[in-house]
Amino acid sequence: MSEDSNDLVDRTRRFIADHVLGTDDEFDGDVNASGGDGLRVKLQEAAREAGIFEEAGYSLFGPMALNIAAPDEGNVHLLDQVASAAQRERYLAPLARGLVRSAFAMTEPAPGAGSDPSALRTMAARVSGGWVINGRKHFITGADGAAFFIIFARTSGFPGDSGGATAKASNWSATWARRTGPRLAATARWR
Repeated sequence: MSEDSNDLVDRTRRFIADHVLGTDDEFDGDVNASGGDGLRVKLQEAAREAGIFEEAGYSLFGPMALNIAAPDEGNVHLLDQVASAAQRERYLAPLARGLVRSAFAMTEPAPGAGSDPSALRTMAARVSGGWVINGRKHFITGADGAAFFIIFARTSGFPGDSGGATAKASNWSATWARRTGPRLAATARWR
């Protein structure tokens, strides 16, 4: 590595050690308890002062290279909060290490869900050994190259009802029945 690269690595490590890990340990990763958005502002100001904040954003490829681009970064946080031990090993661990990419499948053709999970029309039904997911998704963030998808589906109720929405992780290779242009029609089995 060049001297500049080594300096950036050192500054980033110092920043994480000095500004992030203590807060993470003190509040056990609970962002709200540690100050919520106020903490974000404080940490981002400190990162700017340390000269590391802009480095990831210097190029559109920076967040991708550091595995902090959408949807991977958000999916890491989601899995960290809700995944079982087996799901952490199968999905979270390789994603957090940057070994794989993930996708986020919520948007459905009209009149299905856009950004409102209460409008979900995709259904997930428990079956022996896992779940069967039936529905249509499009505009799937991160679909190209994803090792797995986090699929939002309804497990109860009807579109427009509150509740019933859930997220399931599913491997691409075992999931999608057919691909139709930018849309995916799915019958998925999730374990």
